[in-house]
Amino acid sequence: MANISTDSNSEQPCKKTSPFADLKTSDDTILYATSDRQKCPTCSRMLKYFCYRCFTVIGMDRSQVPSITLPVPLDVIKHEQELDGKSTAIHARVLAENDVAIYNWQEIPTYENPERVLMLFPGPDAKTLDQIPRESFDRIIVIDGTWRQAKRMVRETPQLGLMQKVTIEPRQTYFWRYQQLSENYLATIEAIYYLYREFAETYETPDGYDGRYDNLMFYYRFFYELIQDYYKEKTQKKFTHRHKRDYIQYESNEKEASEPK
Repeated sequence: MANISTDSNSEQPCKKTSPFADLKTSDDTILYATSDRQKCPTCSRMLKYFCYRCFTVIGMDRSQVPSITLPVPLDVIKHEQELDGKSTAIHARVLAENDVAIYNWQEIPTYENPERVLMLFPGPDAKTLDQIPRESFDRIIVIDGTWRQAKRMVRETPQLGLMQKVTIEPRQTYFWRYQQLSENYLATIEAIYYLYREFAETYETPDGYDGRYDNLMFYYRFFYELIQDYYKEKTQKKFTHRHKRDYIQYESNEKEASEPK
């Protein structure tokens, strides 16, 4: 995440044009009121919002951040070269603390029944959830790393090859870090969110998704909107030129509103 600071008097960015405007996420006012880095009570690092090593909430009471219960426990297998401070998988670990575990690749646990684990990984043998019987799995794995790292991890870890592969519908990423891939390569937390959303649509809410897992995007939505607002106000400071064109939505809503009908 960009090193962006706000003070308690900062106005929240306009959310009506956000791609996440329809999400039923909890009130994030407390995040905007957090202006300074504070010491993690466990490791003493100076951080904002949460500790990416200890997974503790920082600068606010834990009750002011949503707690999520997932229907199937999630393990994130992270490549060691994926920096902790840049991994969006940490969001899931903080928000669903009882249902999410994060392991480095070289410390991956041994799964007694790997055939009963779903691994989110695209490929010709990957199925969508509506093709997978609910009773056939009791754990989900997501790989956290670059696409090249992820392929190597799966290729060189025999037990991962024994797992059922699941895929999700193509979605557009709104990740703020540059990548030389298509816009359908999602940040890890985006992939996790859409997988559990599709889980709900497939097994839990046949009459329509009700937003029950939207809080997985609690931090991600906040960071996206904070970055948008920051670069709109700091017009003399441009967002990285390497990112995709028009990532920052510079007053597009005001321009549209001023155009004659």
